[in-house]
Amino acid sequence: MTVPGVKRRFFNRLKASSILRIFFAWLLVELVILIPGGFGQTDETGEKNPPTNEEFLRQSVRSLLERTFDDFPGVGSRLLLLQAEREHPANWLLEDELVSHLLSLKCRVALRSSEPDGNLGASNSLFYRIIETRLDYPKVRRKGFLGARMVSRRAYLNLSFRLEEETTGKVLWTKRGQEESSDLVKRSMIKSMDNESYSLLSPSLPDDPQSRFFEPALVAVVVGGLIYLFFASR
Repeated sequence: MTVPGVKRRFFNRLKASSILRIFFAWLLVELVILIPGGFGQTDETGEKNPPTNEEFLRQSVRSLLERTFDDFPGVGSRLLLLQAEREHPANWLLEDELVSHLLSLKCRVALRSSEPDGNLGASNSLFYRIIETRLDYPKVRRKGFLGARMVSRRAYLNLSFRLEEETTGKVLWTKRGQEESSDLVKRSMIKSMDNESYSLLSPSLPDDPQSRFFEPALVAVVVGGLIYLFFASR
C-alpha cells in the first residue's frame, strides 16, 4: 500500500473514532441528565410543589361538598349533629372538611359523640356515609424520549348524606355525590407526597416495564461503546 493510502486510511479511522467518541459522550450525558433517578439527576419538568396526597384528597372533598350542599336546607338556630353511619378509615378527613363547610354556611355544628343526650335541645342530625374513597396511581409513563417518569394520580369519592329531625326522625334532605380528579406528578416526588401513617394516603405504584427493560439496555449500550473505544484507540 502506498504512503498516501496509508495516511488516508489512518485519517479515516481517526475521523470515525472521533465521531464515535463524540456520539457516545453525548449519549452518556443524556443518560446522566435525562433519566430520572439516575446518577444524582435533578428533574425540572412538571409541577415543582404538587399537593400532598392528603391535600389532594381534601381538595376533591371540598369540591364535592360545594356541589352536593348547594340545595342544603337551612336549619336556622337548630344545632346540627354530625354522625358517621359506619366506620371508615377516611371518616376523620371527611368530618374535618364537612365541619368547615357547614360552618361556612353559618350552621351550628357539633359531633354527636361530644354532646350528652340531655344537652341537645332543638337539633337536627346529619348522617354521612363514605360509600367509596380511593386514591391511587393508575399509570407511570415517560414524558418524552428519555424524559422524566411521570405518575398519574387519581382520587375518587362516592359519598351520601341524610338530614333528619332529631326528635321525630323525619327525613328532611338526602343527597349523594361523586367526584373524580386527577393530575400528573413526578415519580421522584412520590415519597414526599405520601403519608405512611395512613394506607389510603400511600398507594402503591404500578410496575414500570419501560424503565425495567429500556434503561438497563441503554446503560449496556453506552458502557459497551466506551469499552470498544478504549480498546480501539490502543
